[in-house]
Amino acid sequence: MHIVLFALAILVVALMPLVPHAVRLRIRILRWIGWNWAANVLENNFDAWVAFGRLVIVVMAIVLFCAGWILRHE
Repeated sequence: MHIVLFALAILVVALMPLVPHAVRLRIRILRWIGWNWAANVLENNFDAWVAFGRLVIVVMAIVLFCAGWILRHE
């Protein structure tokens, strides 16, 4: 099981360059459903949302790595 968690941690880190694309997709979807105010908020704070997304990815990778490490030594 610990191998799977290590692999997921690596996969999560590999997704980090896709965060700006995901935020742009979110803006496009918000405009499509007519929530222009929400899309404008995302556009005005684009860099902050990308940084937040990358921070979430790093935290997820650390948690997966630690869980794999703990399961490896049990």
